[in-house]
Amino acid sequence: MKSQIGGPKKKLKDKEGAILTSEERKTVEEDEVSITEDVRGAEYYHGLVPKADVEPLMKTDGDFLLRKTETNGQIVLALSVRHEGKTRHFMINQDPNEGFYLETHRERTIAELISWHRATKEPCSAGSGAIIRRPVERPPWILNHDCIKLGKKLGEGAFGEVYLAEYTEFGGKEKKEVAVKTMREQATREARLKFMKEARLMRKYKHKNVVQFLGVAVHEHPLMIVMEFCPCGSLLSYIRKEKGKSTMSTKHRFVLEAASGLMYLEKQKCIHRDIAARNCLLSAKNELKISDFGMSHDRDFMQDEKLDKESARQVAGP
Repeated sequence: MKSQIGGPKKKLKDKEGAILTSEERKTVEEDEVSITEDVRGAEYYHGLVPKADVEPLMKTDGDFLLRKTETNGQIVLALSVRHEGKTRHFMINQDPNEGFYLETHRERTIAELISWHRATKEPCSAGSGAIIRRPVERPPWILNHDCIKLGKKLGEGAFGEVYLAEYTEFGGKEKKEVAVKTMREQATREARLKFMKEARLMRKYKHKNVVQFLGVAVHEHPLMIVMEFCPCGSLLSYIRKEKGKSTMSTKHRFVLEAASGLMYLEKQKCIHRDIAARNCLLSAKNELKISDFGMSHDRDFMQDEKLDKESARQVAGP
């Protein structure tokens, strides 16, 4: 990674609003940070995940993890730390001659830098006083790309393509057919956040009439959402293909299964916003499952956003 270092001490913000502390201004000439094997294999490395996904994982002061984020149009590494009940985010800087650092102390590798801060209990920055103590391991829903083998292209979505794929579960003991939704590498930051929001919503839902979320792969491109594969296609395709052939009892069953899935989602405070026959998929047993949460919202989250905006207006005044 090529870096130019110089100028006064400054606080930078990433495009999610996180404050990234650095001693000096850093300009990165690449648009993608280089991840070495010692970082990729570390239990605390979570990949390109937004704040909304990692902050709930850090529950105690001193909890920390490493992730990718975007700042000034560049992908960089940030150390996220729980401190005084809040989550702080610190940019990992690189000096081409002296190695990696957060504020002053340099180490040859990122892993060595993190180990040094843990061992010495030196804060990530003098101003914050944040100390790293316990690494937060990747949750089971963050998958390795090596476990996913893309196959036939099934279609295209708003963010990228959808593929039939083979997923090998951890340990290599079981392989299964899955559907994989990918994110184009050239996608904007906003598109990536929407993609990850869809994954965040899907992992909350577990119901026989909702497509099952298996995980998300975020360590490299393309980003992937891995989910249950429904080999019989969409309800829309079925209706067109079986026009005049399907029995009334089958139609009634589809209605009941859709209603069951929607009732569950309503209880989970999900506003789907795109319920249609094309987004109702059929399993190998012809069981209906609701899919495609790209336009969906969580009602509680929407209320929190509204309250935040109201508070901001009150502070700012008329």
